[in-house]
Amino acid sequence: MKVPEMRTIKLTTVALILLIGGLAGILSMARSGRGGTSVLHTSDANPARQEADGKTYAVTMSPVGTVRFAHPPTRIVTQDANYNDMLVAVGHENKLVATGYPNNVFDGFYAQIPGTSIVSLPPDVTFLSSAAGGGFDKERLYSLHADIHHIDPLQLAASRGWSFADVEEIARNVGPFFANRYSRDNAYPGKDPYEFYTLWELSDKVGQVYREEDRIAAFKAVGDKLISDIQAKLPPLEMRPRVALIYYGNGRVTPYSHSHGGFGQAQYAAIGARDVFGDGKIATYGDAGGRGTVLDIEGLLSINPDVIIMPLAIYGKQGSGQGGRAAYEQFMKLQADPLGRRLKAFQERHVYPGGTPLQGPIFFLFQIEMAAKQIYPDIFGLYRDDQQYPPDEQLFDRGRISEILTRDGGREK
Repeated sequence: MKVPEMRTIKLTTVALILLIGGLAGILSMARSGRGGTSVLHTSDANPARQEADGKTYAVTMSPVGTVRFAHPPTRIVTQDANYNDMLVAVGHENKLVATGYPNNVFDGFYAQIPGTSIVSLPPDVTFLSSAAGGGFDKERLYSLHADIHHIDPLQLAASRGWSFADVEEIARNVGPFFANRYSRDNAYPGKDPYEFYTLWELSDKVGQVYREEDRIAAFKAVGDKLISDIQAKLPPLEMRPRVALIYYGNGRVTPYSHSHGGFGQAQYAAIGARDVFGDGKIATYGDAGGRGTVLDIEGLLSINPDVIIMPLAIYGKQGSGQGGRAAYEQFMKLQADPLGRRLKAFQERHVYPGGTPLQGPIFFLFQIEMAAKQIYPDIFGLYRDDQQYPPDEQLFDRGRISEILTRDGGREK
């Protein structure tokens, strides 16, 4: 059974961009630095950085417009971890010089890929959100000398107070911006034209930047087969468990929905999970750009889902008191609470750590498998918290992932 994604109407003309004021100017800014030029400029990319044959290539993506490249970037800055996973997928993760957050690091999925020794981040990477990283200010980006910034400029404007002039300055003097953040939940809070992409569409755009689209297509083929195999075994919707995605902190529950579309919770939609919050009666995180309704345990008990999954709980080691794992372990203590122990999910041991919304192609495959085992253990086998499944319990071929990553000398086997 195919589960459709919610999509917005795609923009078809650059002219529409030109008619929008304010932050929409970011969509048409000049790209005359290390990355190249926008579609609105006629000048070529910096000739000193062009390939020997003088040719350049262009990639177009909302909200940044068309960016022209002389060659694949060799110094890379990201903000969100899904772009780090995309870099691994296209074999360029060792060129990362800075990323956003130290608490968005998880190498457990890569450890399962035979014949590789992948880590998500180089050892000397700078974290922009740390005090030493200097934040997301222009001076710091100047010092990093990146060829490309996988940071959504409209996100910078909304969350960091950047102006159009700030974005244009860095794009012109350092390197272009190339990212789309709001496809994560298909909700953009601004009024600028904005196109939403599926995980595979967004990954393909990044693949084009690094001239590795074929790798993304190969990963997609694995994912399409995995989803098809899972969907072929699912019971009718009304017979599936009622699933609640939640985050827990300070005694409060923040509900999430995977019914909005977007790549952030795409694994649940892909396997036909029955969303307990899908009827819209309770506002969930991301609704209209907000944080949703905050529930107490009694409120969660009134819904009493069959399965409870906490996104982001793969971040942080067990017992470390850090990251999403710490919040998950706090929630698990509610099994001793008079109200909490009444939750059906606790009684039937169907409370699980969830994956990350910041997923690229490789994380997506593992998180589909993870979600299938958590929601349908009777069909796909029991979930293991260490993720170490024997071959007969794996839902997709790890060897095929290794082949894609190591082909053409990309990595030593």
